[in-house]
Amino acid sequence: MGNNCVGPKLANNGFLQSVSAAVWKPNQSENLPLPNEGEGESKSEKNKENLVDSSKTDGSCKQGNPPPDHMINGEVDKNNKNDVLMANHAEEVKQNKPTHVRRKSSIGLHVESVLGRKTGNLKDVFSLGRKLGQGQFGTTFLCLEKSPCGMVCACKSIAKRRLTTEEDIEDVRREIQIMHHFAGQPSVVQIIGAYEDAVAVHVVMELCAGGELFDRILQRGHYSEKKAAELARVIISVVEACHSLGVMHRDLKPENFLFVNQQEESPLKAIDFGLSVFFKPGEIFSDVVGSPYYVAPEVLRKHYGLECDIWSAGVIIYILLSGGPPFWDEMEQGIFEQVLTGELDFASEPWPSISESAKDLVRKMLVRDPKKRLTAHEVLCHPWVRVGGVAPDKPLDCAVLSRLN
Repeated sequence: MGNNCVGPKLANNGFLQSVSAAVWKPNQSENLPLPNEGEGESKSEKNKENLVDSSKTDGSCKQGNPPPDHMINGEVDKNNKNDVLMANHAEEVKQNKPTHVRRKSSIGLHVESVLGRKTGNLKDVFSLGRKLGQGQFGTTFLCLEKSPCGMVCACKSIAKRRLTTEEDIEDVRREIQIMHHFAGQPSVVQIIGAYEDAVAVHVVMELCAGGELFDRILQRGHYSEKKAAELARVIISVVEACHSLGVMHRDLKPENFLFVNQQEESPLKAIDFGLSVFFKPGEIFSDVVGSPYYVAPEVLRKHYGLECDIWSAGVIIYILLSGGPPFWDEMEQGIFEQVLTGELDFASEPWPSISESAKDLVRKMLVRDPKKRLTAHEVLCHPWVRVGGVAPDKPLDCAVLSRLN
C-alpha cells in the first residue's frame, strides 16, 4: 500500500502526476526486444497491464505537506492539541454507546488478522489528531504519543474493508516488513509501530512536515547545480540502501521524498515503499508498475531487475537540472513510446549552460540497456554527485524554477 493520497501541485503538463489507471498498449508488444533475453529467473507477481499498480500507490495515504503552523521541528501547536483532545472526547462518547447495538461487519475480504499477530491497541499509546490526507485505502492522521515526551508522528490507517484480495493483504504486510527492514537508515522515514484492530491496520511513522522536494526548491528561490547534486546524492543513497538490503523500490519519483522539517538544512527522506519488493540476485520481474514519466523501458517490456530504480532516479535528476522530464507527451501512450524510443535532449535550454559532468551522469543513468547503466554505488562515486565534487555553485537558469512551478 503506497503512501500517496496527498499529491503535489500538478504542473500544467502534469509530469508530477501519478497515474492510477494508465494502461500500456504497445503497437507491437510481441515484437519488442527483451534485453538479455533468457537471463535470470522469470517472475510475475501480479502480471497486470496497469502501468501503475496505483490502486495501491495513489489509493493509500501519504503524509503530504502539513502546513508549517501545524508542526515545526516536532512541536505541536494549540490547534493540534485541541484536535487530539477532541478525538479523545469522541472516543469516550463512543465507548459509552450501548454494547447490545449490532453493527455491520466490513465488506471486502473477511480476514481475522492482516498482520498475522496480536498487536497492542493504538489508542492506548497514541492520540489521533487532525487528518493529513485521505486516499482509497485509508487515511493519514497527525498523532501524539501519550507518554510524557509526547512524540508527534504520522499514522496511516488502512481500512480492512478496502483490502479485497489476498494480494492486497500481502502488499500491506510487505510494505510494513520493508519499512522495518530500513530501521536506522538516515534517508528513509522510520516506522515506529504497526497496530491492528477490527476495522483497520495502523502504521505509525516518523512525521515529515517540511514539504515535498520540488515545493521546497520553489520556496527557497535560490537553486544551483551544487544543490541539485546534494539532492541527487540523497536520492541515490536511498537506492543504494534499497539494493544493498535486497529491496527494489520500483516507484521512485519526487512526490515520494519529503523534508523532515522547515529548516534550511532539513534532511530529505523517502516515504513510500508501497510498490517495493524483495529480490534475489539475478531475479527477473515482469509485473508492470511505476509512474509514467519515471518508469524504465525494461519495465514496459516486462523483463526487469533492480536497474529500473537507477533509470527512475536519472529521470528525477534530469528534472532537477532542467525543470522538465526527459520523455514527454500529452498522452500516456505517447509518454511510453518516448520512454522506449525517444532521444535525450541536451540542446534545448537550459542544457547548454549545464556542466558536462552533469550531462555525463544523466546519460549513463538513462542508457536503455540496463546492463550498461551505472549502479547506485557508481552514481555516488561520480564526480558530479560525490561530496566535494565538481558540481558548480552558480545559480541555474530561472526558467528551471518556472518549469518546476
